Amino acid sequence: MRRAGLGTGPAKQADFLRAIADAAPRDLTALYWYARVTLLTDVANLATFDEVFDAWFRHPAALTRVPSPRDAEGELPAHRGPGGSELSTMDTRPGGGTAASALATTGHRTFAGARQPDLMRALREAWPRCLPVIPSRRRRPAPAGRRLDMPRIWRQARRDGGEITRLRWTARPSHPRRLLLLVDVSGSLKLHTPDLLRLAHTAMGDRTEVFTFGTRLTRITAALTGGVDAALAAVSRIVRDADGGTAIGVSLHRFLANPRHLALARGALIVVISDGLERGDCAPMVAATARLSRLGHRLIWWSPLACSPAYRPVTRGMAGVLTHLDHLGGVRDLATGLAEVGRIPTIVAGPRRAAYRRWKGSVE
Repeated sequence: MRRAGLGTGPAKQADFLRAIADAAPRDLTALYWYARVTLLTDVANLATFDEVFDAWFRHPAALTRVPSPRDAEGELPAHRGPGGSELSTMDTRPGGGTAASALATTGHRTFAGARQPDLMRALREAWPRCLPVIPSRRRRPAPAGRRLDMPRIWRQARRDGGEITRLRWTARPSHPRRLLLLVDVSGSLKLHTPDLLRLAHTAMGDRTEVFTFGTRLTRITAALTGGVDAALAAVSRIVRDADGGTAIGVSLHRFLANPRHLALARGALIVVISDGLERGDCAPMVAATARLSRLGHRLIWWSPLACSPAYRPVTRGMAGVLTHLDHLGGVRDLATGLAEVGRIPTIVAGPRRAAYRRWKGSVE
């Protein structure tokens, strides 16, 4: 590949060897996709990469047709859809799972994207208005209320010669609940990741926490402070699993296993931004989502796939977590994010775990 002008650094080579060690390819098709996912750095070099691979591994008389990811990654067991028909988790419809990968890769990515200052300004103004509030534990002086502030009343009376001339009150002022954002940066969301991180940047405040996950969990709250360009540059330096595989269940369990992270979720508005295309065992993903739902005030799931009218949560992972969600919405850019942020007050005021009723017919 180097002689053909396709540079592969030590990190890419290590990813390729690690992928082979974790799951040995059963044929040349699987080996092709292992090499393409881990070694190829630019889609513009795909033709050259195919020529190099064919020259080394394929018989000269063999066809040079590019194999499909379906052949390389294999089918997951099908499950029953509406009307008793079998639906595969590798279905090509929106949400079918063909874009997800189980391979863990490491590397850096620059999260560059189009500047949309008007939308980002609108989102910064919308978040404080839409976040749920909670009464403070401590009481503060207030012009009116239901509890008298007796210490202030006695002090005022002493200054007035012993007469109570004015009543003082206390109240518990409200403040926003903590906002917890869990953003998927795996390869299946490669086209949407820059906008999703910009959406998270607009939500930054004193009570906002942001994590990314792909095949590992990364806390990026501190990196997202400051200007958007500097913040995304800092995120690109610390997020090592961008555009890699998908391990939602493992990442969420790592979050829940950390007592400090666990405290951030308790009583918070939790927003998971992911397509939900888990390629491994879906049981950890469902169990972690159920616990997040119990810990948080509300649990919202935003998926870029849900922006399509044809989307149905028919994969085993999404069908399993649906019963634990308060809302399943579609977010793929800043515009759709602004629309979903505006729905938060309605979601908070509604019943808990209401998402399943909306999508019930598509998963039964």
